[in-house]
Amino acid sequence: MMASRFSRITIFILLLAVSVPFFSGCTSPAGQAVENRTARVPDGETVYAIPSPLVYTTAADQDEPGTGFALQHIQPVIQGTPAFETRTYPVKFETMEYDIEIDVNRSVYEGARMVDKALPDEYWYDEDRMLRYYSSFFGDPAIDVFFDGVLRPFERIRISDNLNDEEFLELMVTFVQQIPYDSRAPVYPRYPVEVIYDGKGDCDEKSLLLLGMLSREGYDVALLLFPGMHHATGGIRISTSGNPPFRTFTTSQNEKYFYIETTVPTYIGLYSDAYEDAEVFVVPLGDGGKRFTRVNYVSHITESYRKIADRLVFMEAKMAEWKQDIKDFESDLQYGTYDSKDAWDDDYASYTALVQDYNTYVEKYGKYADIYVYIRDHPYDIAGVYRRIENSNVMDIKI
Repeated sequence: MMASRFSRITIFILLLAVSVPFFSGCTSPAGQAVENRTARVPDGETVYAIPSPLVYTTAADQDEPGTGFALQHIQPVIQGTPAFETRTYPVKFETMEYDIEIDVNRSVYEGARMVDKALPDEYWYDEDRMLRYYSSFFGDPAIDVFFDGVLRPFERIRISDNLNDEEFLELMVTFVQQIPYDSRAPVYPRYPVEVIYDGKGDCDEKSLLLLGMLSREGYDVALLLFPGMHHATGGIRISTSGNPPFRTFTTSQNEKYFYIETTVPTYIGLYSDAYEDAEVFVVPLGDGGKRFTRVNYVSHITESYRKIADRLVFMEAKMAEWKQDIKDFESDLQYGTYDSKDAWDDDYASYTALVQDYNTYVEKYGKYADIYVYIRDHPYDIAGVYRRIENSNVMDIKI
C-alpha cells in the first residue's frame, strides 16, 4: 500500500459514494421547531472578474512514455459577466436548517467542463496512477478560488454556532450527502465545481467534493479505491479503542478509516453490503490531524437500530399469533357451547388477560417503532440520535 502523504503546499486541497440502503430521508423531529438560517458572504465583500474573450484551453501532464494518456488540468475560461453565479442548498443538520449559498466562479466552471476526464481501464489496478487521477479533481490549483467560496459559508456557521471540530465535520458530510444524486451522471467524474454548479452528482463526484472540503479544513482523510468495482470514495480517520460493528479500512501502517457514504444521508462509517469484503486501496491524503471521534456514538446507534429491527420482527409475529388467539376466544365466547358457566368464566378470564398482554405488547412495539423511525430518519444528527436512544430507555424494555 502506498502510505506517502501529499503536503498541503503541494496539493491545494479543495472542495465523498454508492447507494446505501441502510438509512435515507431527512425529516425534522416531529413537533420540533427547525430554525432556518442563511449563510452567505458578508455584505461588502468584493470579488473581481477580468473581462476577456472566451478562450477554451486545457493543459496536461505527460504520463509515462508510450501510455497515450496524460492528466488534464483546468484552464479557466476568462469571461466578463456573469463572473459568479449563486447556488443555494437547503441543509438539515442537528436541529437546524440552513440555506447554504455558494458563489460559483463561472470561469473555473467553464474550464472544468472542457477537460477530457477519460481514464484508461487498465489504470484501475495501478494505485499510483489512480491516486494521481483522482487527486487532480480536488487538487487542481485552478479551482482553489472555487473551494474558498464553497467553504466560506461553512466557516461562518462554525463561528456563529460555535461548532467544535466534530460538529463541523458532520455538517460538511451531511451537506454533501443532501446534494441530489444524479443517476444519469457521465461515465467519468465531473469536477467538484461542476457538481455545485449543476446541483447534483453521483458517488465518485460527491466523494471528491467532500474529500477536498475535509482535507482543506485539516481533517485526516483517505482516498478509498475499489479497483474491482471501478469505484472511488473517501474515508475519515477514526480514533477508537474498540472494534466498530462494521468494517474499517486500514492502511499498511494500521491507520483506520471509516467509509463515508455520500449519495444519501447516511451515518458515517456505513456502506452497502458490496463493500464488506471488496478489495480496496487505502491512500491517505493531506497532512491534517483532525479525526472522527464519535465512533462509539455511531456504533451504539447502529447496534441499537439492528437490535430494534430484530425485535420488531419478532414482536410482529407474536402479535399476529395473539391476535388470532383473541379472535378465536371471541368466537368461542359468543357462539361456542360450554358445559357450565365456570368453563365460560375460565375462558373469559383467559381472554381478558390475553387482551391486556396484547395491548401492553402493542405499547412496547410502538416505543420501539418510534425510535426505529427516528434513527432511520436523522443520520444528520448523530449526537441527537444518541441522546434520543439513551433518554428513551428503549433498550431496557423487556419483551
